[in-house]
Amino acid sequence: MEISRLYERLTQHHYCHEPDFNELIRIAPGDRETFQAYWANLMRDDAFKDYTHRERRILRYRLLPSGQLQMDRNAEYTSSVVYPVNYRQGTNALSYAEEGFIAHPVLQQLLATDIALIGPRLKNHIWSIDIHQFRVKADNALSSPTTSGIHQDGLDWVFMHFIDAQNTMSVVSEVFASQAAESCLLRVPMVQFLETIVIDDSLVYHRAGDVRQVAGQHPAWRDLLLVGFRRLPTNEEASSPC
Repeated sequence: MEISRLYERLTQHHYCHEPDFNELIRIAPGDRETFQAYWANLMRDDAFKDYTHRERRILRYRLLPSGQLQMDRNAEYTSSVVYPVNYRQGTNALSYAEEGFIAHPVLQQLLATDIALIGPRLKNHIWSIDIHQFRVKADNALSSPTTSGIHQDGLDWVFMHFIDAQNTMSVVSEVFASQAAESCLLRVPMVQFLETIVIDDSLVYHRAGDVRQVAGQHPAWRDLLLVGFRRLPTNEEASSPC
């Protein structure tokens, strides 16, 4: 698999799905397990507690035209879109990523690969990169929505990397040409470690199914790593490195 071919698919269709995205990075023995373990220590997303059981942490960077990454330690996240579900709108004070996760070789290689894949579209601009660890959890025979229906996130590019799932019925990820359900372009359950869907968030829409338990006596969860790229205005100053 070559990054150039993925880029061609993304350019042609405005999305691409790659089950074997993990082949683009080197995963040493034990790295997968230690990386996945960081999803066991996420914090409840209280802004969405009346809608779903979602746990998360955030990691933020700015990517400069030179290719340099600057860490942004601001953990307050404000979405540029409003979702049609029951949640607390406005600024969401999130928990920042753990230091071991930030330095983990899988995360650093994955971020470098994501940047390389859309590299031709990133040149000569400043980009905000928001990295979200998500766990959606279901218990007591209840289902937990993964997303707020067919939607866009107000970003330029979104990478959805599958991390793990436990005791979970099949969760189908979908990509759409519009908000109409009949415009579906892709419908696939992601099941492999680092299986990835990349979308041009300005041109296509996406949705994922609810998390439901297979065995009712054990909780179910689905872990995802979302990497979002947002182009900043040309007159916006890059933040100082931390």
